[in-house]
Amino acid sequence: MKGKLMLLALLLLPWLSLFKINKMTFKRYLPVLTFSSLVIALLSELSKSYRWWKVKKPLFPKLSSDISFIFGPFFIANLWVFKLTYGNFKNYMLVNSLFDYMFAYPLTTIAEKLKVYKMVNMSRLQLFTLSIATSIINYLYQFFIEDVLKTKSEIKKQV
Repeated sequence: MKGKLMLLALLLLPWLSLFKINKMTFKRYLPVLTFSSLVIALLSELSKSYRWWKVKKPLFPKLSSDISFIFGPFFIANLWVFKLTYGNFKNYMLVNSLFDYMFAYPLTTIAEKLKVYKMVNMSRLQLFTLSIATSIINYLYQFFIEDVLKTKSEIKKQV
């Protein structure tokens, strides 16, 4: 029961920070947040096959992806990182690297002690590297989306 409450808190509490984000910012980054969530869901799917990590008591046991992580802290942290750093790749990578380091090392250690999840066939360094690679893919995706929206806006102005 304690593990399920922890996962429920992980899912819901980060959303409280949205009161500080305006609607247009949320809409601007929603495509990359959705894309990122799909990437993380795919990694979770692969994790099940390769036993990279194991969530002890998932909120939704029949789903292979753990919703509490994907749509909780990862989704909201990603939103904040994009809001605060997008447009400056160095800052984006610095902030993402700090978040990814915190996740891979101290937070994973705490989660294992609390029996929320456990690393099985993936080292913390591999998790950190995977997180960094994912953040680069996310930035490139947002750059692509911004370019498409800018081009679409320019086409509308010409018509």
